[in-house]
Amino acid sequence: MNLYDFEEVVSSTIVDRGSEYYNAGFVLKLTRQGDGRYSALVEGEDMYEVAVQLNEEGNILSSYCDCPYDLGPVCKHEVAVYYELIDRLKANDFPEMAGTTLPDLKTVLESLSKVELIDILLHLADDDPNFHNELLFNHATVDEQQEIARYKRMIDSIIEKYTGREGFITYKYVGDFTNELSAVLNKVESVKNPLIAFEIAQGLLIEGIKSFQYADDSSGNIGYLLDQTIETMEAIADGALGLDEQSEMLEKLIYLSKTDVFEGWNDFRIDLLGIGLNYAGNEQLRATLLNELEAMVNGSSANDYGRYENERIYNLMYDIFETHGTSEKARQFLQENINYPTFRKRLMQYELKEGNYENVLALASEGESLDKDYRGLVMRWKKWRYKAYKQLKALDEQMTIGREMLIEGEFEFYWELKDLAEDATAFYEGVKQELAVKNQWMFVKLIEAENDVEAILDYVRENPSMVERYLEYLVDSHAEEAIILFETHVKEIAQNSFNRKGYKEVCQVMKRYGKVAGREAQMNLAEELKQTYKNRPAFQDELGKL
Repeated sequence: MNLYDFEEVVSSTIVDRGSEYYNAGFVLKLTRQGDGRYSALVEGEDMYEVAVQLNEEGNILSSYCDCPYDLGPVCKHEVAVYYELIDRLKANDFPEMAGTTLPDLKTVLESLSKVELIDILLHLADDDPNFHNELLFNHATVDEQQEIARYKRMIDSIIEKYTGREGFITYKYVGDFTNELSAVLNKVESVKNPLIAFEIAQGLLIEGIKSFQYADDSSGNIGYLLDQTIETMEAIADGALGLDEQSEMLEKLIYLSKTDVFEGWNDFRIDLLGIGLNYAGNEQLRATLLNELEAMVNGSSANDYGRYENERIYNLMYDIFETHGTSEKARQFLQENINYPTFRKRLMQYELKEGNYENVLALASEGESLDKDYRGLVMRWKKWRYKAYKQLKALDEQMTIGREMLIEGEFEFYWELKDLAEDATAFYEGVKQELAVKNQWMFVKLIEAENDVEAILDYVRENPSMVERYLEYLVDSHAEEAIILFETHVKEIAQNSFNRKGYKEVCQVMKRYGKVAGREAQMNLAEELKQTYKNRPAFQDELGKL
């Protein structure tokens, strides 16, 4: 986000409120601190501190306000400071610009003795327990027995830091919270003993799952952290070389997957057991893992989500049979679980590869019947029928099923079907007419692909708001009408604009209109809008800037 176009990114409601604060003079003590960093106090229900960092191009590298707002990334106090910054930067109105700037911190620290630096760090650590723990975590040398405790203290310290007295981490701080936990996770990879590294990662995974209960994860940051943690655990598990070590690691995986913290989070439970596939090469460990997977299937619910979980578990079991069993056993397992979509697909892949096209058709047709309530699956099975008809050179059936899918939104089949048609022009016209009635989105995609200018013009006549998108198609052969439609488009968005942000958008569109219609036409339209909206001073102001 850039300082000079933040209005296009931030919610219009927040922009309007921030503009009111700025115009009311609520931004106090805006100062520049060097390296593109600025701080300000903003008066509101309380006095709030805002910190902003910019790069040389005016991009906002970071922005922070200590107000309680957590419904979005930017609050009204930050917006007020953005407006103040724009004005002050244009006027070079910062005290330090006229005099000397603050000395560089790195230079100051380099001039201090080791004793002075230690005193500073001890003082900061005494005042900030989190900083104290971070220093010990990053720099203390401990033996393996202390390693787990050291990581646990660091994780607990981060959780305490962000939950605070309220006991909840709001949307605004979840990103920082997970970033700090990710930094801890990255250090786990440097732990030499895989069993200790695994136990540390396990502790982080458990705390991450628990954090769903006390953090707003609307952004998905916690989920991403958990995925990272499981990937790290898999890398650790893969590094366990000896049989005893592998056996202990699998035991840890199974024990962890059964803990209550995963109640309601079976996806993560299944991911954990999936790590055990690293040890399926050993017959005894393979049997242990298969028994656990079967028990999990038997204990699952009978609803749709339980069916989805079972399918994931069965896929893990199939991977074991395919890699470490016989082809007959793997094929039998596919047949036994044919009602699960991934298994039906895998079986059809086998049949297609072996040239059993009639079997593919039977499997696909059965799938369409079983999954008739799931459009995505029905379309998947139709595509398999299309492949089989193509291999069987059943042209009529291929054209019929291909056209069905095309009308339903699968444009990928259009060009091949057109090439197969006896009369390509008639085929195009027939599909176009059918799509115009049944699937407007696909109709538009088709006329674009075929560069059908007359059809595009008819479409824009009915939808003037689309004129900018299709100017390149119309400007050579229908320039005059395109300009008229563009003018209609400008008037429509002007009619539906009620704040400064909207008025600015109208003027941006008018600038593009002027490039096509000419400066005189642009100014005539601006004058017409001024007359039409005399009671909108902000709009008058923006029109006057054209």
